[in-house]
Amino acid sequence: MEIVPLAFESLGVRSQATFVETKDVRILIDPAVSLAPRRFGLPPHQREVDRLSELAKVIVDKAKVADVIIVTHYHYDHHDPGYVIPKEIYKGKKVFIKDPNNMINTSQKRVRAPKFLRAIKDLPISLEVAEGKEVRIGNTKITFSNAVPHGADERLGYVVQVAISDGDQTLLVTSDIEGAPRDSHLEFTLRVKPNVLIIDGPLSYLLGYALTEEDLNKSLDNMEKIVKEGLETMIVDHHVLRDQNYKQVLSRLYEEAREVNARVITAAEYLNVEPLILEARRRELFKEENKPARIPRNLAQLLRVDS
Repeated sequence: MEIVPLAFESLGVRSQATFVETKDVRILIDPAVSLAPRRFGLPPHQREVDRLSELAKVIVDKAKVADVIIVTHYHYDHHDPGYVIPKEIYKGKKVFIKDPNNMINTSQKRVRAPKFLRAIKDLPISLEVAEGKEVRIGNTKITFSNAVPHGADERLGYVVQVAISDGDQTLLVTSDIEGAPRDSHLEFTLRVKPNVLIIDGPLSYLLGYALTEEDLNKSLDNMEKIVKEGLETMIVDHHVLRDQNYKQVLSRLYEEAREVNARVITAAEYLNVEPLILEARRRELFKEENKPARIPRNLAQLLRVDS
């Protein structure tokens, strides 16, 4: 199995886009990229938008060869109705989506999911609700969890976790569980027993606002439990990498991993490149060069997939 993180916070954007290839099938999970509209009271820096464009092209290129596309929920860093990533990437693909009608919050049910489904209408060769399903393609098994909360607060909605196994290796992508602050976040992980786990990590940059100290500690406790279950590699990236002090936040986890000979790394480190932290360094970027972003209105058109 080949696992390729395409776009994550350690690669410079808000995303969890991942490409997986087995002998049987090529799978693209959450093909979207976005930026924080405001951080530290500042708009995106031009470097962030340049990186967004670069990684959007990477996602589009992988989409061309993908057989299956999975959307775990309807936040814009996980799905795109055509704003940045062209909707044509769904043409001719088998698509599995978070249930747009059940276990979903109001904004996603009434606005985002319907807009997305209208955008991709008639493009996929099949479109199925993912929750609780198991799909076999050759020797590859794709297993979807039931819907689990987007972190500790259901007001942010629910997500679907995805496990992919080729008989030799199992990858689990947790989607946005905010570092597993609830025991229900662990159930699917403990059942599928992955070798490699991609998890978003806690919202430590919002500690005291959208995250309590109790939930932060619970997330770290549960992430340590996962490491102790025989995990080989834990890629911790996405939410926690919006915190410039993420290494300090995860220090307990690094210690636990060393004790059991597991790796806890970012998506960038998994790719053997240096992390490119941009959003968390937005203040520094503007001090180095006061260059607010100019966002091309036709970015999706520029990336249009050839039919």
